Amino acid sequence: MATMVGLRAFREEFITSGQTGLSDGDFNSYDARRVRYALDWAFYENTVYNKIHSWSGTYKTVKGLYKYIKNIYNPAYRLGEFYKSHIWGGALDDEAMSGGALPIVTKNELIRPAIAQLWTWSNWGINKDIITLKGAVLGDSVIRVIDDTEAKKVYLEYVDPATVASLDVDVFGNIKGYTIIETRANPAGGSNCEYKEVVTRDGQQVIYRTYLNNSPYDWNGQAAEWAESYGFVPMVHIEHNNVGSDWGWPEIHPARSKVEVLDDLASMLTDQMRKTINPVWLMAGMKKDENNKTIKPGDASGRQPEPGREQIPMLYASDPNAKPHPMVAQIDFAGVISHITEILKELERDYPELKFDALRAAGELSGTALRIARQPAETKVNQRRGNYDNALVRAQQMALTIGGLRGYAGFPFGLESYANGALNHSIGNRSVFSVDPIDKLAEDTAFWLAAKGAVEAGYPLELFLIDAGWEDDRVKRFVATRAELEGWIEQPAETEQ
Repeated sequence: MATMVGLRAFREEFITSGQTGLSDGDFNSYDARRVRYALDWAFYENTVYNKIHSWSGTYKTVKGLYKYIKNIYNPAYRLGEFYKSHIWGGALDDEAMSGGALPIVTKNELIRPAIAQLWTWSNWGINKDIITLKGAVLGDSVIRVIDDTEAKKVYLEYVDPATVASLDVDVFGNIKGYTIIETRANPAGGSNCEYKEVVTRDGQQVIYRTYLNNSPYDWNGQAAEWAESYGFVPMVHIEHNNVGSDWGWPEIHPARSKVEVLDDLASMLTDQMRKTINPVWLMAGMKKDENNKTIKPGDASGRQPEPGREQIPMLYASDPNAKPHPMVAQIDFAGVISHITEILKELERDYPELKFDALRAAGELSGTALRIARQPAETKVNQRRGNYDNALVRAQQMALTIGGLRGYAGFPFGLESYANGALNHSIGNRSVFSVDPIDKLAEDTAFWLAAKGAVEAGYPLELFLIDAGWEDDRVKRFVATRAELEGWIEQPAETEQ
């Protein structure tokens, strides 16, 4: 099957982008991306060195890694979970649409109920986290807008980037065409087959073509080729870390070499510790015969999955004056552990989110010190959010346009709505980390003490609030409420008759 090409081999070029002597074509090719996605997901699963992967043996050989290496010091899972929790993490405000994980900011109030309906049909509360997790782990996420004319619904669907064979993108990042290749059950029965979907754009027309094993086939039961008057290809591509290439970097990408060194050293050190417990013994004063065999522990059934690792070999000396002693090399365990610790510190310098997570888990910081410690991680999350938020807005605008074009309930829009700006909206600012109530109280107290000092120094309170980032409407509401409250306080009390 064509979908299996490239998954059986590993080459250094597949994980190296833009280096001297190598072209980005190697890094961006379909085969390279799918090997890289498989590699990165295996890092997340902590199975990257396991024999279950057809490319793992070549990977270990190319990298010169220890034969029995295991994932020990691997932050890929923590990084994936961190970004799943902090990019779009949290509950959706699918009623007011003004708060929650994805607050909608818009001047067109008709957009809010339409997006709320779109989120419901898209099961967005769950799928949004899948998209951010996959993006952080693989480097790429793809969202396709599905126009379900039979159910009269439009919704957002996650697309595995490993199935996207190609993307045709303009200079603004808008997709002009794509090819998707998947392995599916053969509708005629028997073995699986290859599904291919090729989409191109011709003016306002979006042309769809579907194939079964490279032959045109009507997978929708109607036609193998059809056109839709969308005016855009309903798909967006999210690069988790956009480094100027055609495809994104996952969080683990620049740290792979350090993780490999850590896993290599830790695995050898662990096995050396095993040898101190079950060493090779020099047996004095006896010769090897049928009654003195090499001890082979194995399991209860006598099987030995890794015989070279499990056997306890013995050496025999005929000199009766010799004494038994373990044949174990002397290792500076403390020195090796110190070296591993230094590499771990370097990883934390590369990934402030790991350092902050470790400090928080250890309970070493609180209050102001914790806020200062998390600032680098917060800055990084906000940078990553920009790629995701921008893509989501574009996908939602496409979905609202399609919903209006089809006349689906709750979508009072048309093709002109996108062009004339009626669908303009954005994802508003939201906190990266949850706010501790005590810390919030301390921040508010400090803020109003500063405000009091500014007023006493002759600086207008309204200007102070504007300088602090308050929006004009909020300042006006505050001033009006304050004036009303002051008037109520200054009213003389009624005297009893």
